[in-house]
Amino acid sequence: MIAILIDSAIQGGLFILLGIGLAGIGLKGRAAAAAGLGGILFLYLGYFFLFEGLWAGRTPGKRAQRIRVVRADGQPAGWTQVGIRTLLRLVDILPTAYAIGSLSILLTARSQRLGDLAAATLVVRERSAPVPSPVSISPAVATAGVFLDTTGVSEELYSAIRSFLERRVGLLAGARAQLAAQFAGLARRHVGGADGWRGDDEALLEAVVASYRARFQPAGPVMPAPPPV
Repeated sequence: MIAILIDSAIQGGLFILLGIGLAGIGLKGRAAAAAGLGGILFLYLGYFFLFEGLWAGRTPGKRAQRIRVVRADGQPAGWTQVGIRTLLRLVDILPTAYAIGSLSILLTARSQRLGDLAAATLVVRERSAPVPSPVSISPAVATAGVFLDTTGVSEELYSAIRSFLERRVGLLAGARAQLAAQFAGLARRHVGGADGWRGDDEALLEAVVASYRARFQPAGPVMPAPPPV
């Protein structure tokens, strides 16, 4: 609501400038009415289309409220999605004050207006990323990780696995198990010895992280060999 009020105030200023411009060129009667209606429609739709398309799903009002438009699968909204949801605003605003759009938001599980349903988009709130917590690896898993060959693990894959392990506590149980299974599948394709792993998926990922770290840790001091008997 606050984002809409901010955007509406900006659009109101643009409409006033449009009226001043039309009065300045001396249009009258039907020509002035047609030009004014066309200009208002262009500014109204163009405002949302251009800002959300160029500004990563945000208008000035959305940015002030830290919200943005994204695709339903979480990816950034493209011009096609922005165009569809912009055109459907003409329906969502009916009969007045976004009545149809507000009713749709109240009745849908993910608070989507008709434009969002047609474009498969969501309006999400931007939150600051949580501070990563250190990865806790048990000594037994770290010892088992010594027998894994992580030379085929790229830095990107290691970072992704570590990021999952850092943030897994805050995930829903179903999403946590699904992500763990996906990363474990990647690990089994790139880590030597992972095919024979008998523990759960998260333990495998912890062992991969421990093995990867061990590759870059300095070796301990070399102890002299005992004298011959």
